[in-house]
Amino acid sequence: MKFSIHRDPLLEALQKAQSVVEKRNTVPILANILCIAKGQELSLCATDLEVGIKINLPIEVEQEGRITLSAKHFLDIVKELPHKKLEITRKDNNWVEIVCGKSRFNIVSLAADEYPALPSFEEKEYFDARIEAFKEMIDRTSFAVSTDATRYLMNGVYLEPLEKNIMRMTATDGHRLSFVDQELFAKMPELKRGIIIPKKGLSELRKILDEGDSSIGIAFERGYIFAHLNGSYLFIRLIEGEYPDYRQVVPKAADRLVKIEREGFNAALKRVSLLAHEKSRGVKLSLQGSALTISSSNPDMGEAREEIDVEYSGEPIDIGFNAKYLLDCLNVVHSKDLEFHFKDRLSPGILKAADQQNHTYVIMPMRI
Repeated sequence: MKFSIHRDPLLEALQKAQSVVEKRNTVPILANILCIAKGQELSLCATDLEVGIKINLPIEVEQEGRITLSAKHFLDIVKELPHKKLEITRKDNNWVEIVCGKSRFNIVSLAADEYPALPSFEEKEYFDARIEAFKEMIDRTSFAVSTDATRYLMNGVYLEPLEKNIMRMTATDGHRLSFVDQELFAKMPELKRGIIIPKKGLSELRKILDEGDSSIGIAFERGYIFAHLNGSYLFIRLIEGEYPDYRQVVPKAADRLVKIEREGFNAALKRVSLLAHEKSRGVKLSLQGSALTISSSNPDMGEAREEIDVEYSGEPIDIGFNAKYLLDCLNVVHSKDLEFHFKDRLSPGILKAADQQNHTYVIMPMRI
């Protein structure tokens, strides 16, 4: 095997593949990247068996073949090479030589035959998905995914078809719930039920979305979701099982409505939460007339209190929330004004952007 390629596109592709590579090294070969030179194309493949990526690059091939190289060492070497063309050759006993200008490296590799078989990405039926809509759905849900290993079914986002070509993406960790409705596909795929996309796979998918302008190809196959964009292919093994019935958590009669200016609320929350208890991060919201008072108290540090103007005409109410959960939502909502819906101090609150009703954030109250 022998081929040549310019350092810059190779470095960019290796950086993408590196984030997928198995970090725990339970199977040594999974710490490697599989390189396949065929025709006038190089395919770089990486997987941890849950997520896999394949990136195709144009090259000049003298001799076709397959090698695997340590993802970390390969990336570290290419990163330090000059901005020139480099030549990669497989030698005897799976040694690989990398030559660039006057630099020469001989590194050990593992046999390519040991590398696990990857699915054939090209043969799937891909549906065009709108990139901006997909980004919004991921950004407004992924932060609420559970990281509790005992709640395995909640360790990902739930993507499901609704009526009228609308898709919904949902995430919850039991303390808060976020879901977004979007017209994602130009032509709806035949999904009989929802799928659960694990958090790592979702993170890799989000990175690929940044490389495109308008649409990305998405395919579904039993147990997997595939993505295709600009010569990069991604597969994600789905979480098997039934996602919890999140709809029963959404309060039906949250009839108290507060209208809040987002930036002022965000800044006040950050300040007041500085003195909140480190574990609970609890703050109290007190509504009376057109004033919202945010307060926190910590016996070891002291207390904080701030008042902001709001639009509210209901009965006075005191309700406690985890400040981090509120701030997480405010970080992904970019509207000028917010709508906060309450029922009573023991029921969940609903937070929405005033001009983007397709995103709903439900947050459980705390005893303060």
